[in-house]
Amino acid sequence: MGNQYKQLTLGERYQIEAWNSLSISAREIGKMLKRGNKSISIELLRCPIGSYCAEQAHRHAFQKRKFAKKHTKCSQKHKDIIKPLLEIGWSPEQIAGRMKEESIENTISCSTIYNLTKREYWKTLLPRKGKVYKQRKGTEAGAKLIPNRIDISQRPSIVDENAEFGHWEGDTVYGQNGYLVTMVERVSKLLVTCKVRSKSKKAVTRGINRMMKPFKGLCKTITFDNGGEFAGHAKIAKHLNCDIYFAKPYHSWQRGLNENTNGLLRRFFPKGMAIGELAAKEVKQAEFLINSRPRKALNFLSPSEFLNGKRVSVIVTI
Repeated sequence: MGNQYKQLTLGERYQIEAWNSLSISAREIGKMLKRGNKSISIELLRCPIGSYCAEQAHRHAFQKRKFAKKHTKCSQKHKDIIKPLLEIGWSPEQIAGRMKEESIENTISCSTIYNLTKREYWKTLLPRKGKVYKQRKGTEAGAKLIPNRIDISQRPSIVDENAEFGHWEGDTVYGQNGYLVTMVERVSKLLVTCKVRSKSKKAVTRGINRMMKPFKGLCKTITFDNGGEFAGHAKIAKHLNCDIYFAKPYHSWQRGLNENTNGLLRRFFPKGMAIGELAAKEVKQAEFLINSRPRKALNFLSPSEFLNGKRVSVIVTI
């Protein structure tokens, strides 16, 4: 493999200027600088013949590089694939990983896609960055509002191992005049959600029992946060025949998957949005898109594909 070409430095150009003034040939200058004689010949042409100026040549080279068209591995076909996937919530890592999984020709890396978003001004399509953590006061939060609360410390260790299906995390997402109740399965990352009019214990309990009905035999445990809306956990446990645990107050990372998934929902339904005005099909459409996103933890399968045991090609072949 040949040596990688490097731009001439200003110091080297000063040497070229001095040797050129002594009528030393480009070949000899190249030998002394350990550069190719062709590179030196081209360099001498940056200025009028016989009047090479190091500083003038250096400015010329800098301007040429500045306005040169940058090389990129991204073709227009890549852009036509990437932008729609960014628009439906996929991250650059998920796009790059899925292209590799589907054996797409001319696959590109995650960093190349990030650079593309900068050049094309697509940064607003990227997933939002997390907020700076703010220290909370108090130690119990809403725990005292939940009768017969069972702490997460008593939850079976197998839940943390993510070795079996059936362990869920639950929460609510608020908006104007309405809320979304979210349930996420830890192994498959599957999201199930529904809209409720209020954050009351009765409304949330009814909503969870209704939307989890298809998974009644596939629900072993649920881990909630300490919101008072989950005070009806005993009825949920009885209806679904499962055990329910509660994370420690202000320890949201103990339900990290659910928190992350709620962040994905927020891309469809930002804070302040009138969730109460949403049609059920809009909520289901967002749920469908999130469950169709490839996940790195699932080898870039989507939750739906993981559960079905079959990958579906979703990227148009380049």
